[in-house]
Amino acid sequence: MSDQPHRIKSLELRIKELEEENNSLSNRVEEMLLLSLINESFESITDETVLIHSVLEKISILKDIAYCACYDYSTGDCKCIVEYCSVLNTEACQGVFKFSDKLIEDFNHEPIVSFKIKERPDAIVLTNKTTPFYAREFLALTFSTRFLKKGVFVFISNNQSGIPFSNDLHPFNHIIQLVIDKWERLILMKELQQLNSELEDRVDKRTSQLQQSEEKYRQLFNMANDAIFIWELKNNEIAGCIEINDAVVNMTGYTLSDWSDINPFDLLDECYLPEEREEFERLLKKPSSIFKATFKVKHKLLPLEVHSRRFSISDKEFVIAIGRDITEQQAYENSIVEARNKAVESEKLKSAFLANMSHEIRTPMNAIVGFSELLCQDVMSENEVNMYANIIFKNSMHLLNLINDIVDYSKIEAEQVKIFNHPIYINELISDLSVNMISMLHNASKNHIDVLTHTPLKDADAKIITDGTRLRQVLSNLINNAIKFTDSGFIEIGYELKEKQLEFFVRDTGIGIAPEHQDKVFERFVQVGQRKTVNIGGTGLGLAICSHLVGRMNGKMCLESKPGEGSNFYFTIPYITLDSEVEGNENS
Repeated sequence: MSDQPHRIKSLELRIKELEEENNSLSNRVEEMLLLSLINESFESITDETVLIHSVLEKISILKDIAYCACYDYSTGDCKCIVEYCSVLNTEACQGVFKFSDKLIEDFNHEPIVSFKIKERPDAIVLTNKTTPFYAREFLALTFSTRFLKKGVFVFISNNQSGIPFSNDLHPFNHIIQLVIDKWERLILMKELQQLNSELEDRVDKRTSQLQQSEEKYRQLFNMANDAIFIWELKNNEIAGCIEINDAVVNMTGYTLSDWSDINPFDLLDECYLPEEREEFERLLKKPSSIFKATFKVKHKLLPLEVHSRRFSISDKEFVIAIGRDITEQQAYENSIVEARNKAVESEKLKSAFLANMSHEIRTPMNAIVGFSELLCQDVMSENEVNMYANIIFKNSMHLLNLINDIVDYSKIEAEQVKIFNHPIYINELISDLSVNMISMLHNASKNHIDVLTHTPLKDADAKIITDGTRLRQVLSNLINNAIKFTDSGFIEIGYELKEKQLEFFVRDTGIGIAPEHQDKVFERFVQVGQRKTVNIGGTGLGLAICSHLVGRMNGKMCLESKPGEGSNFYFTIPYITLDSEVEGNENS
């Protein structure tokens, strides 16, 4: 009997050990179950608030803790982040409890704060009075993370639970550490997603800018009027063209695929010597150069002024060549040279003209002065007086014609020649000119030359509206030239009616004009010398004056001639009668 109390005590101790082992095993099972549930939550939850609420809910259920929450006390006051209460029916994050300043101060110094509520009744205050909540135990585990410097997990049990908080807080710490790690990963993932989103936006914006820049470059590249080539160099030799603009295709007719297989110097004009071709190629490969060359492209020769520059990209060598079409420039330069040559030639002709005029004027003046002195002698027969007077008259008329030509051309140069239209009879005009021609041939001792006229219109139809004075002047000049250069045969003057145009002509069987001189006879100061033995004389202005006057009368002068067979000078003027003029005025 003496051993019975001892055996009972041993059994009680064993029972207590078994209960502790059972409780420990139960706690470990709960811990493993809680960890398992939390790990399952980690797989699907992507929001940190949902994550914490889920963990707090599971802790509340498995550990039978009525209130579980997470607070931020960085600002000196506790701000609820997430809370779960199994007793109170409240919305999340409303803050069911308010903590005293002393308790918050404990959070700043102690990683774990645990006490029974009856020991510190003023530490927490229930803010929601609608449903009674009897706090029994308080547990706080503080933490710090990169995104939350001062945080605390709070657990409060109520009077319905008789199970106190375990002294072994390792499961809480372990769970909280897992939550914090997951929390940080979620925050980092969000930051990473934000960074990725910003980076994508920046990439999209940069890509758009590059596309816009590329489009602007392409538009400017293709809008350039000059041809632009980009050639690649390999071993200092032209390997191929990698880029051209639209102007290249328009100028040359070759596309980029064509140019990729073309060496530009194979297209040089055949007029260049081998050493010139080598010089062009050397210039293109220099750091920068300017040269002019003519290339054979599709269906034409293309003169270009080429500006080239060499550059490098990623250890590759390139040459950009800008070719400007200088066809118009060359034509302009040639026209300037031609104009200069004409000006030089005109200056020479003018000098020759002045020299000739001094001689032409001096000759009749000497005759006039000399024979005038002879007329002053007392002893002179009547025949001598008549002969000297006739000589003075002829030379005076010759001098007058010279002066008239000079005055007329001066008026033409000053654009002071005016056309006065009035009715004239062209048959009567041709008749008068033929009579004058006979007289002029007689004075020139050329009576053997026949004078012919051609007047196909009746007198009623031969009355036209034009400047009769200028028409007579033109025909008279042509007749004078015909008489000068005709020694035998005939001289014919007349007109033809051709499609509302009157074509006047003066034909002769004189010496004629060579084809190479026919374009020049209507130029000023020009005299085509065909006879070496006789000095014909004259100003060289007669045909130039005639051509200009015909142009002012809305006509055009032409020439047909063969050396040794004679010449045909003809021109047209509008055929305007009195009836047609009245009809035209009525229609207008």
